[in-house]
Amino acid sequence: MSEGNDSTTWAILVAAGSGARLGAERPKAFVALGDRVLLAESLERLDSSEWIDAVVVAVPAGWEDAAIALAEEIVASKVAAVVTGGETRAKSVRSALEQVPDEALVVIVHDAARPLVDDAVIERVVLPLGEGYDGVVPALPLADTVKRVEGGLVVETVDRADLVTVQTPQAFTASALRAAYAGDEPVVATDCASLVEARGGRVRVVEGHVRLLKITTRADLALVTSWL
Repeated sequence: MSEGNDSTTWAILVAAGSGARLGAERPKAFVALGDRVLLAESLERLDSSEWIDAVVVAVPAGWEDAAIALAEEIVASKVAAVVTGGETRAKSVRSALEQVPDEALVVIVHDAARPLVDDAVIERVVLPLGEGYDGVVPALPLADTVKRVEGGLVVETVDRADLVTVQTPQAFTASALRAAYAGDEPVVATDCASLVEARGGRVRVVEGHVRLLKITTRADLALVTSWL
């Protein structure tokens, strides 16, 4: 695996989810996507990106050797480490972040469950960091009407004009991301940006992509497979 000593932009690939909603007998990252496993698609795309110098992969306990073998099989030369993920996303990111050297300037965090990442999106999240932002996230506008519900009854129709759905990859200055994960384990952290925001960080939103769909169900898996 790569040493990554001279690397300034590192990527953390979060692939430690159980995938229980897929009903598979193996972790989500190792479920078949087309003619190979899901992890192979996202890992190969990050590895080939001109914006990324090194990659750390977080996988479920017991699947570390399988991930290393996969990286070797697809010749993912930028993989610097494979770490054991935790029971929460935040713990997985924190474990991977420990492998990123102090010299790194930028850290990109991506979910393996969104396998169709491309260089155009990576470029969009990396470039604004040079304008003084602490983080950058890709997002899509909401297409449906949003209602707040309590006890099965609508209590409010929410104005969606300023609402977006956020995706990964998310890019951060290394210092901002380290600071966000320096404290106690967060109670709720569905993405890294929320932790950076909680510390007063400035997070910019850029255009996401509809094909960065997060695979959660069998229907999602079938749809993303059809896009390959």
